This record gives sequence, C-alpha cells and structure tokens, in this order.
Amino acid sequence: MSLKLFLYNKIVSIIPETRCYQFKARMLGYCGYSVHYSARIVSSVKFIGAFDLFVGEDTFIGHDVFVAGGNCMISIGNACDLAPRVNLVAGSHEIDMAGAHSAGKGYSRDIIIEDGVWIGASVTVLGGVRIGRKSVIAAGSTVTHDIPPYAIAAGIPCRVIKTWDPSSQCWYEVEDANNDATIAC
Repeated sequence: MSLKLFLYNKIVSIIPETRCYQFKARMLGYCGYSVHYSARIVSSVKFIGAFDLFVGEDTFIGHDVFVAGGNCMISIGNACDLAPRVNLVAGSHEIDMAGAHSAGKGYSRDIIIEDGVWIGASVTVLGGVRIGRKSVIAAGSTVTHDIPPYAIAAGIPCRVIKTWDPSSQCWYEVEDANNDATIAC
C-alpha cells in the first residue's frame, strides 16, 4: 500500500462517517484514484493495495466496506449502492501443493460493477467478476462469476434467481440450475 493511501485511511478514520464526501473524493484523487465528487464514501471504508480504482457519479459505498487488490482495476459505476461490510477482493493465490504454503503465487483480477448495481450487506465479490447494469446482489452472497444485467442474484456461490426484461417490464424467475425461466409480470 502506498504512503498516500495509508495516510488517507488514517485521516478519514477521524472524519465523521457520513460527512465530508467531496473531501474524501479529493483525497482519493490525490492517492491516484478516479472518484467522482458526487460519490459518497463512508469514512470506515478501507482501501488496501495497488490497484486502479474508478468510482462513478452518485455512488454510495457504505460502512466497513473493504476494497483490496494488486495489479488490477476495480471499477464501480454510476448510481451504485454498496451496503455495509461489502468486500471487493480482487486478489487470490495459485494453489501450490509442492511448496511449504498451499497459497502459492499471488495474482489479482479486475472487478467491474456496472451502473445502477445494488450490492447488499456482507457480500463478497471476488476478482475476475463483472456485475451487470442494474443488478441486485442479495445480502450475504459470494459472487464468484459474472452476473448479467438486470438480474437478482443470491447465494454462496451467487446465482441468478430472477431477471428483468426492460422491454416487457416483466420479471423472469429462474427455476433451476438449467436456467429455465417463468414469467412473473
């Protein structure tokens, strides 16, 4: 972690949780991140690692959110809402059964959260994942693979349970693992 990011995490810990949003955005810009000034980042959010960060307009990042990664990009679109205790963890390790540690060589993969996404409390999003526009991730889920746009997804691992069709204005419920769907207008 850079000295600038270390200082950011220390300074914001003394700022009231839900105040001074533009100041926090400007400080993150000083750290090399791209954060829109209308983004609302709560003071208890922790950023750890050397990754490229993009946060769009009118996005809210809630209490105790943890964002970590290495050489990768973490992008959170416009009008997104991340509830308390969301974890965005872009890094992992190769499994090494020959070495002393099972956690072998480390790597990081991008996390892309498209516009309008709502991520519920205590969700973990792992590296290499794209969450599509206007999707909702249910509280407590673990997102290990891409989620399509206009979907509601839940579980460990997270899977799509409903999709929204903007043209028909109908929800389609996913009934089983084969992704068979029924209409629920």
